Amino acid sequence: MAASTLTREGCPELLELLEHLGTAGSDTIKSLIGRELEATPAETVQTQCNDLLETLNGKYVAARGELDKDYAGRALTVLIKTPDAIALSGLLMMTPDDVIQQRRSEGALEEEDAEAFGEVANVLFSGLSGELRERVTNIDLRLGAHGAVDAEDSDGLLPSDSIVAFGFDLQIDEFPMTRAYIVTDVATAERWNGKPLTAETGGGGDNAGDNSGKPDEELFDGIPAAPIQGVLAAFISRPEVYRTLRQSCRRVGLELQRHGKNEIPNPAAHRDQIVLLDIPAGEDKRFDWCKRIKDFAETTKVVLLLHHPSRSRVTQAFLAKADAIAGLPCQEAQLSAKLNALLNAEPSAVPDDGGDGDEDSGQD
Repeated sequence: MAASTLTREGCPELLELLEHLGTAGSDTIKSLIGRELEATPAETVQTQCNDLLETLNGKYVAARGELDKDYAGRALTVLIKTPDAIALSGLLMMTPDDVIQQRRSEGALEEEDAEAFGEVANVLFSGLSGELRERVTNIDLRLGAHGAVDAEDSDGLLPSDSIVAFGFDLQIDEFPMTRAYIVTDVATAERWNGKPLTAETGGGGDNAGDNSGKPDEELFDGIPAAPIQGVLAAFISRPEVYRTLRQSCRRVGLELQRHGKNEIPNPAAHRDQIVLLDIPAGEDKRFDWCKRIKDFAETTKVVLLLHHPSRSRVTQAFLAKADAIAGLPCQEAQLSAKLNALLNAEPSAVPDDGGDGDEDSGQD
C-alpha cells in the first residue's frame, strides 16, 4: 500500500498520544545525557513495514519495546539513525565530542557503543512506559531488544505488516538534525485512537504554524534568520506549538530554549528574557507562574497561549500581568508579530490582549 498521512482531524487521540510520547522520550534522554535534545513532530503515516524500510535514508538502529497487560504480544519500536545512536552512547559514556564526531563519520556502532546504547534505550523505554501508563488504561512497556536496521529487518525489531510510523526531527545538542520514528502496528494504533484510522494520501498534518503543506524544515529554512536580540524560554505542553515557536524565533531573532512540560519556571533564571507559557484546560496554576515571574522582574516579558480562549481566561491572563496573550491555534505570523512587539516595546507598554477575536469563543 502507498503511505498515507494521518491527520489530527482523522486521528486526534492517536496523534496527541504519539506527540506526548515524543516529548516524554526527549525529556527523558535529555535528563540522562545532560545535553540539549529536541524531538519535533513531523509526518505520521500508515504504511507497510517494507515500504518504510525502503524510504530510510542511511543506516538506522531500532529499539523494540514489548507492550504488556492488555497489549501483551504487541510492540512499540523506536528508530533512530546510527550516527545518533553513536552520539547518545558517547554522551552517556562522557566521550569527548571530537571522538563522537569521528565515530559518527565512520558510521559503525561498535560493541562498546552498542552496549551503551542499550542502557540509553532502557532508560528511554522507562520514560515512554510512564507516559503510556498515564494516558492508556492497563498497559506497560519494557525494552525487549535493539539492533541494526537498514533495507531489511532481519532481527524482527519492527512489526511485520501494516504499521503506523510517527516521524519526528531529532536534534541532539549541536549535531545535525535527523529524522527518527516511533513505530507500532495498525491494530494497536487504532485502539489508541479509539476508532479506525482516517488517512489521506498526500495530506499534511495539523501544523499550527503554517498550512501551506510544505515540510517543516522547508518552511523553517525559508524564513530569513534575524540577528539574535534575546532569549525566549518556552514552557509548553503541545509539541505542535514548538514548531510554530521555532519558526517565529528564527524570524524575529530570539534564541529558543525549550523546557520540559513538567518544569516550573524559576523567575531568577529568566530575568530580561521572554517566557512563553501555554495553558491547557485545568492548568490554571500556570497563571500563577506568570504572576510570580512578573512580580520578580518587570523586565521579564511573559506570553500566554490559551488552549481554550474565553473572556474569563483572558481576564485571568490580564490579572496575571501577561505582556501578550494569544489563543490556540496560533499562526506563525501572528505569534511573530507579538514577539516582535515585545522586543520593541517601551517599558511602560500596555499588555497585548491577543486581538484574535476568540475571547468569547468558549467557556471554561
